[in-house]
Amino acid sequence: MEKSTLILWLLTITLWGICPIIEKIGLKNVDPFLALFIRTSAALIGLSLAVFLTGAFKPEVLNLKNIAVLSLSGILGGFLGMLTYFTLLKSQKASQIVPLTSVYPLVSTLFAILFLKEELHLTKILAIFLIVSGIFLLFKNP
Repeated sequence: MEKSTLILWLLTITLWGICPIIEKIGLKNVDPFLALFIRTSAALIGLSLAVFLTGAFKPEVLNLKNIAVLSLSGILGGFLGMLTYFTLLKSQKASQIVPLTSVYPLVSTLFAILFLKEELHLTKILAIFLIVSGIFLLFKNP
């Protein structure tokens, strides 16, 4: 693994690892809808600055299909997924909810096999087994 990839990976998992703790604290007396609104608004401000300051805003590469597909992803993951996650995080243990909701790669793998016709190899089967085993172990002794 390249050094820059390793640094980005470590930064990513650190940032994503810190967020649920901050979110759990922030959700203590706040409705999940309002919390998601504040979080998304802050992300939108940061993202807007980044897109315009880096020159990444190139409307000529967009078409109706790109916009529709990315909008659907935003509604499903950025809004509905985050709302259900915040609702769970507000009422349950972060140490259980975060790993449980982090099994979404299992769902992605299954959908990729079904809809994108990706191949199912022994390593994927083993990974699926380990994910399911991990969920079972996580909730066996709460």
